[in-house]
Amino acid sequence: MKRIKQKNSQKLINRISRIEGQLRGVKRMVLEKGECVDIISQIKAIREAAAMLGVLLLKDDFSCKRREGEKINEQYLKTLFKIK
Repeated sequence: MKRIKQKNSQKLINRISRIEGQLRGVKRMVLEKGECVDIISQIKAIREAAAMLGVLLLKDDFSCKRREGEKINEQYLKTLFKIK
């Protein structure tokens, strides 16, 4: 993968900060003996936010490759599809 474009780095940092806040919230809920269903709901939101972070990174990488005329090879695709 290429390096992150400067214009996208702030979007990524914002998403990471949001995920950090959600994680702190889950920790607080566990410490305060919160409802399991509420904690699971927050964990689901964290997973979705992390997935969107990954999507942003992939879009950034694909656009760099396309702009530079670089081909998407089999090894690159195998690496991407190992990401869950």
